[in-house]
Amino acid sequence: MTEAAGSARPGVRIGVDVGDARVGVASSDPSGLLATPVETVPRDVEHNSDVDRVVEIATELEAVEVVVGLPRSLDGSEGPAAVKARE
Repeated sequence: MTEAAGSARPGVRIGVDVGDARVGVASSDPSGLLATPVETVPRDVEHNSDVDRVVEIATELEAVEVVVGLPRSLDGSEGPAAVKARE
């Protein structure tokens, strides 16, 4: 284990990929080396049930961290998809 990896807090991380129609959720193993898909949640901007479900998943898996993907263009700039992910 590298020094940087050794200093990280062990535990499951949740990765969230926000799309227009769906939210992809993945989880890592406690060491943070391997990610596995968990669920694809339908988007619900009106009632936020998608956010509620991601919170439920994070709670069920006792996640120590939630990471939301920020899509960028090939030149590194943020486009409309990044704006939606931030919202």
